[in-house]
Amino acid sequence: MQKFRIFVLFFIVYISCFLGQSKKNDDDIIIMDSSDDSDRKNSDPIENEGPINDNVDNPLHDNIQNSTSNRIQNDMHNMHGLHDLYLYSWYRGDKKAFYAKIAVFIFILIIVIANAIISRKTNKMIALYWLRTCKDIFLQQFAKIGDDKSFLLERSYHNYDFQCTGRKNCNYYFVNLSLIKRQCIWRYYLLNYFVNQHDTMYIAVNFDKLDKNVLCVYKKHQKKNIDYRFPNINKYTKLMDKSELKKIYDIKADSSEIVNLVLSGKILNFLNTYDKYINYMCITDIPLYDVENRIPEKKEDNKQIEKHNFLFLSFVIPKNPEDLRTLINFSIYMIDACHCIDLSEKTRDNVKKIRSIVEKEDERRKQELRELQEKKKAKKLQEENEKLSKMSPEQQRKYEEKKQKKNMKKMKKFKIIKI
Repeated sequence: MQKFRIFVLFFIVYISCFLGQSKKNDDDIIIMDSSDDSDRKNSDPIENEGPINDNVDNPLHDNIQNSTSNRIQNDMHNMHGLHDLYLYSWYRGDKKAFYAKIAVFIFILIIVIANAIISRKTNKMIALYWLRTCKDIFLQQFAKIGDDKSFLLERSYHNYDFQCTGRKNCNYYFVNLSLIKRQCIWRYYLLNYFVNQHDTMYIAVNFDKLDKNVLCVYKKHQKKNIDYRFPNINKYTKLMDKSELKKIYDIKADSSEIVNLVLSGKILNFLNTYDKYINYMCITDIPLYDVENRIPEKKEDNKQIEKHNFLFLSFVIPKNPEDLRTLINFSIYMIDACHCIDLSEKTRDNVKKIRSIVEKEDERRKQELRELQEKKKAKKLQEENEKLSKMSPEQQRKYEEKKQKKNMKKMKKFKIIKI
């Protein structure tokens, strides 16, 4: 069915391009349908009237009225001719091609609208399939699922959110269903041949307590995605190796103890068995992104930043309901497994040292950046003062007025944003 849709799409594009081509000679032809004799006859009131003495019975104002009506008729005739000329130049003299273009455009529009409706319905059915398959698991494990209005929250045609709370060892359990953008014809029907697209679920579990560790296990082809979602992971971790784990995975961790502790037993067996559905798994007690870019620098938020204890999971949504239930059950199992992580004091001290070094390096870079910005600002101010010293008093006054107006505009923009 998908191949048939792609064939129809290419056929429509080809036909529209073929009909859109113009003939080379059409642009050089201009048709003017006008008669000089009739124009002169209608536009010249003196010739139509004849000698004044021969037409004594008609008053003078009747002749003027007749000449005015003739001019109006000529103007209407000329406007009608121009309208025909413009219409002719639009469809280039070929009415069949013109109407064919309109028909193709309407046909494409209908296909786009129908595809959007069908795609939204398809994604909605996938989201409902996910919910109906896993709903009983969440009802058993959590006290509250969804919000007051519904279980699933539709963010867009391809994006759904689900959350539940009220379970031991975690604060909340959040799922984002990122489905394929089926409503986009180009992305779904064309890009799908070059890039493998899958319906994906992103799971985030927040903990109130988690030991100091950073562990990320991901497929090798997911490296760019990991660098995008966790840009600071390379600062705190290094590549590790686990001989029992399949070679399709890469491991990044801040200690070998966390690797041996987590990647064993049931978790290791799951990663090797259901590898076709797994994108990545990440456990962290610190933010792996630049906090100052996302959270304002406030003292009140420091506590929230320190308690960044998360488990992140990314799975492909299976078509088999039993496999889907297995993935969800594994995510529930990981809640208790992460809560039970207990590292040795030696490992904790090493992790603290690594993080203190990273924080000092970040602070040094920020200080260098601030100094560089201050130097640029001072240099710009010095150049501005030198420029002002060379100006006359009148030029200085105009320059100050211009600068003041610019500052006022900035203040107005700032006020609008603030409101």
